[in-house]
Amino acid sequence: MSVDYLSALNSKGSGLNITQIVDSLVQAETAPQKELLQDKIDTRSTAISALATLSSELSSLKTNISAFRGISKYSASSASASNTISVSNTSTAAPFTSDVQVTALATSQTLEFSGYTSATQELATGSISVDFGSWSEDGTTFSRDTSVAAVSATISDENKTLAGIASSLNALSGVTASIVKKAEDSYSLLVRSETGSENALRLTVTPTDSGSTITALDTTSDNDDHQTVAASDATLNVDGISISRETNTISDLFDGYTFNLTATTSSTFRVSSSLDTDTAYTQMQAFIDSLNATRNTLNDLTKTGSATSDAGPLSNDPVAEAVVKKLRTITNGALPGFGTSSLYLSNLGVRTNLDGTLSLTQSAFETSLEADPTTFDAIFNSTATSDNEFLSVSKSATADIEAGTYAWTFDSDTGVATLASTTLSSSTDDDGNTLYSPLSGDLLGVSVTPNQTVTSANIFIGKSLIDTLSDYIDETIVSAGDLSNRTTQINTEVDELNIDQTRLDERMEDIRTRYTKQFSAMEALVTSMNNTGEFLTNMMDAFNKDT
Repeated sequence: MSVDYLSALNSKGSGLNITQIVDSLVQAETAPQKELLQDKIDTRSTAISALATLSSELSSLKTNISAFRGISKYSASSASASNTISVSNTSTAAPFTSDVQVTALATSQTLEFSGYTSATQELATGSISVDFGSWSEDGTTFSRDTSVAAVSATISDENKTLAGIASSLNALSGVTASIVKKAEDSYSLLVRSETGSENALRLTVTPTDSGSTITALDTTSDNDDHQTVAASDATLNVDGISISRETNTISDLFDGYTFNLTATTSSTFRVSSSLDTDTAYTQMQAFIDSLNATRNTLNDLTKTGSATSDAGPLSNDPVAEAVVKKLRTITNGALPGFGTSSLYLSNLGVRTNLDGTLSLTQSAFETSLEADPTTFDAIFNSTATSDNEFLSVSKSATADIEAGTYAWTFDSDTGVATLASTTLSSSTDDDGNTLYSPLSGDLLGVSVTPNQTVTSANIFIGKSLIDTLSDYIDETIVSAGDLSNRTTQINTEVDELNIDQTRLDERMEDIRTRYTKQFSAMEALVTSMNNTGEFLTNMMDAFNKDT
């Protein structure tokens, strides 16, 4: 019980606990409003926390599904443990079987410059120019590859040591240099090219001073004196056909696959690739599980509640409901750009449950995959393709091009190519192929390469379900996205409610002051009346004694 100091100090007052009465009256008058304000603040604070949970869940979903990007429906294998094959481009890969024999590996040219006592031994200043090409068998004639620009290193007083020269050469494109300690006080400079017979090196030294020791690195006339390994191509036999490549990592032998050569073989071995429905199903189910985990979280956050369960913290929140709706639209919607007809997640045996989660039937999935493997790519891999085998299409990874079908035309008389009625510019790549691409507009980033004259065709730009989901998540969770804006809005509401609460506290003090004044006046009146009564009583007692 509160102490009424006002009444306690006045023994002739009413005897009532004025402080307690005033507190009760203030509470009775303001408690409903205060409780309502606090409930609103608590509700909004919970919503802010729930929006943060939603944002985190969407971010996790993007991370999880991104791990599936680029997965293949094919399983590539090699009967050689040393020479492996893997899928590199799911949009062009197809089943195949071939017999291969590796007769030689591609090698780098290796040059040794020996006779140095330490890595810090100084040579002299000048410049070293490096040309790329091939040497004759006797090492006396160099044929320069004019399509590759020469590179050069400047050797100054700051880098004229053996180690400094190695570092300068190592910085050049197409050149690798290192220092080897052969024995005590015996060091060599090793200079290597890239693999391939056409990537051999010719070093031309221009000294600053005549008779300079740096000229020992010149190979214009004595290549064989320094060459320890000649540059050569990889050679292999594929189904009876002799093939050579300048690298041991071959990506153009089997379309959509990368072949890694690490050893020669005495006989043929089989490489193959086939549709792997079991692995594809496992990957698909894991993808569905990631989507369902997010959907379950969203269901918990946005549930309406019932007589037996509480509503979610984002129940009836417009932004959260919009996210739920958009995710459902994306997962159930069409995926254009993967052929003449749009594809759907349902094409792979996926069904939508009443709660918005997805279910996958393995038998339906495998049947659908075998009937149309393209559908698998529509889920996991964005593609750029054509309906003509002689048209190669590529798209820049950063290009934001609307998925769909675009008409290609080529006028053989004028040499003019168009894509979706947009005139294309032509250029030539390093291999001499003609590339057609727009210089501006909505299709910027697309490149078409004809392998022969094609007057008309369809170009398909397909955006995978993963990329569609990822783009939407990015738009939603960025600092200026819907979730951030909604959080800012609710924070503003909380600030306004806190102001209302402060004003209510001030009003409570005003009410307290008013009631205190009223009861103080009452107490003074009671005290005065009690004093008057006491005076009259005393006077009557004195009168009675006199009589």
